[in-house]
Amino acid sequence: MTKRLLYTIVLAMLSCASVHAADLELSDCDILIGKKSNVEYKDWLKTNHKQAEAGDRDAIRLRAMEAHNRLACYEEKLTGNNGWGMIVTSSDGTSETKLPPGITNIRKQPAAWRALNQAVQYGHQAGAFDVGQKGAVAELVARYAADLPQQLESAYADAAGVYEYDCVLKRQFGRRDRAAGCASSRTARAQLIPLVAPERRQMLDAAAHLWAKQLR
Repeated sequence: MTKRLLYTIVLAMLSCASVHAADLELSDCDILIGKKSNVEYKDWLKTNHKQAEAGDRDAIRLRAMEAHNRLACYEEKLTGNNGWGMIVTSSDGTSETKLPPGITNIRKQPAAWRALNQAVQYGHQAGAFDVGQKGAVAELVARYAADLPQQLESAYADAAGVYEYDCVLKRQFGRRDRAAGCASSRTARAQLIPLVAPERRQMLDAAAHLWAKQLR
């Protein structure tokens, strides 16, 4: 059994990018959820959003990461859970990811609900060219499936894409941990399978395989 801290990569990448934003502490939950005022952070958000809307891939990634990490901060605040998850590996070599529970009745928490929807929207967009983001948003929708019924098919497509990339084709995306990605996508895909009609899954699986083959 091994443990990994969810959102660690998000924090690291946000922190690295922050040197371009007046050394902002973008891993500080007090800033992300507004407990601590930070004008530079708000200015960075506006600038990054504008760049993302213009199609800048780094900005698109950062926008998704910021929203995903902001949600993690609300989850920690409202549930008391520090975001730890587990990758459990059995003796036969198979593995699965066990994620902490999300926020109960999240729709009744406006700021957290907004963060969830932004994390899903922006993460799915970034996932078009980033395997890690594609996997993260699939896991997220799988955890909040009851609250996001309209996102189930796109989330299944994301999970299937990562599954094809990591588990079937066994390709390597940058320095990303492919074994962990395979385990996570396998779990998310299994959770989403009963929520998507079989005929739709067949179509989405074919598209996912094509995406995984073509991604550069």
